[in-house]
Amino acid sequence: MFLDEWQHVFRTKGLLKIILGILLVPTFYAVIFLASLWDPYGNVKHLPVGVVNNDTTIIKSHHKYQLGKQLTTNLTKSQTADFKTVTPAQATRDLRTGRLYMVITIPKNFSQRATQLGHRDFKPITFNDHTNAGFSFIAMKMTTTTAEKVQASVNAQLTTSYLQVLSKALTGTGNQLLAADKVLTKTTAGLNHVTTSETQLATASQSLSNHEKAVATGLTQLANGSQQAITGEQLITKNDQQLQKLLTTQTTNYPQLIASITAQHQRLTQALASPNPTIAQLKLINSQLTQTINHLQTLSTSTQSAQLLLNTNTSTAKQLITANTQAQAGITSLNTGTTQLRQAATTIANHETQVAQGTDLVQQTNAKLATGLKAGGNQLTSTAASTPAQLKTLVAPVKLAHTDTTHVKNNGTGMTPYLMSVALFVGCITFNIIYDMFTPHRRPRNAFDWWCEKIPFFLIFAFLAASIMYGLLLWINRLTPLQPLKTWAFCVLTIWTFGSIVTFFNLVLGKTGAWLMLIFMIIQLGGSAGTYPIQLSNHFFQVIHPYLPMSISIDAFRSTLSIGNSILPEALIFGALILGFNLLMLLTFALNMSKAKQLSYDQ
Repeated sequence: MFLDEWQHVFRTKGLLKIILGILLVPTFYAVIFLASLWDPYGNVKHLPVGVVNNDTTIIKSHHKYQLGKQLTTNLTKSQTADFKTVTPAQATRDLRTGRLYMVITIPKNFSQRATQLGHRDFKPITFNDHTNAGFSFIAMKMTTTTAEKVQASVNAQLTTSYLQVLSKALTGTGNQLLAADKVLTKTTAGLNHVTTSETQLATASQSLSNHEKAVATGLTQLANGSQQAITGEQLITKNDQQLQKLLTTQTTNYPQLIASITAQHQRLTQALASPNPTIAQLKLINSQLTQTINHLQTLSTSTQSAQLLLNTNTSTAKQLITANTQAQAGITSLNTGTTQLRQAATTIANHETQVAQGTDLVQQTNAKLATGLKAGGNQLTSTAASTPAQLKTLVAPVKLAHTDTTHVKNNGTGMTPYLMSVALFVGCITFNIIYDMFTPHRRPRNAFDWWCEKIPFFLIFAFLAASIMYGLLLWINRLTPLQPLKTWAFCVLTIWTFGSIVTFFNLVLGKTGAWLMLIFMIIQLGGSAGTYPIQLSNHFFQVIHPYLPMSISIDAFRSTLSIGNSILPEALIFGALILGFNLLMLLTFALNMSKAKQLSYDQ
């Protein structure tokens, strides 16, 4: 009963060719499709990208800058993509016709703006990248990634150049600091201290000047008083001499005047006593009296002169007393000024000491500052002396160290689980559409006999189809699975599972069942997460994802090809599905036994 179906195939003309063609459907689908996208990311270097250089040459500091031309040359020599130098008109035309997938336009002020890097008013330089996603969205994504790499490269080059200039500036600054270390003579703190001491010295000097003025005033007063005393003494001496003469004269004339007055008094008494004084006698007495009166007047005048001299001497003595008082005050002021001068001199000496201390502080601080400047200069020069490796580290201080728990060689290896599952499902649908799995070629004795005639034939066909597909993937596509035997075994298990499901619906619903399986396959294409993570799909596919047969097969193939996880859960699920759907097919055969008996058979 197991060979009846094979005998029918070999007896029927042309059927074997059809079976052989169907046998290769999974192979064609998987091997050819995977070969077309086996390593697209490794062939990005063949992706045509245009470069339009609008940059203008500039001359700055006697140096010519052609950064746009240099960048264009570097891009055309690189293997990042197939860069081509084009004109703006050609770029627009080729981008519209699909000859180019991207056009990168270098702005006309690129060199000018690049040399201004680090200035306060510097703004980012804009590179325009034009794509045409209508020809290939994936190519647009790839070229966009390429443009980002170009941007990163240009940024790194400009930053490196800027850091080199900055390094030279830092080196110059460090050398200047080292030079300042040798000639530094003043510091802020020391100068402030010296300034304070000088201010105090100036105040002391001003005080000394004021005290010198007080001493000068005292000396002037003393000189005036001494002069007045000398003048007064001279005047008193002179007056004393005059008074002495007057007194001598009066002393000499006074007895004579007394004698004269006494004689004249006696004569006048005698004349008056005479009964008949003569006129001559009276005239003589009168003349003598007149003389006496004149002598008295003279004496009175002398007395007045003496009194005047006495008064003058008294006044002069008072002036002498006043002068002496002033001299005494001048001496006191002089003593006070002298004391203050001594104090001021002491203060000046103290301030000079402070100035000396401040100078010492300036020298000490200068030494410390010089040491700091020297250390800072050495640090700046050592920091500025950057090697190319250090500059590279400064430009990209963060390095991304990528590690992967599994190794997937290329895009084709990553896509193999998905495309093998699709190919095996397509092979099952194709087989059930073309080959009749319902009609027996001999009268079955029972449902199991009917099942034994049909299903083993399909299982052998599926085994061969899966084995051929897997073998050609290893040979043509150079697939290198982590677990080769498990991968081959699960290929067989997967096609048996898919075949059991598709054959059951084909037996129950006929061509409609095959159509439903085609729809079911399309749903699985969206919900099995074969190309993108399921988290990127909509909610419907996320809900049905765990229950789809292709989701289970893709997970198992990923484990055997790259990850190395156990596939026992997936194998148990597929074993249960095979058993369940074959029991359902056995039930279907049992329900259709009456139809089988009505058919005509060659045997």
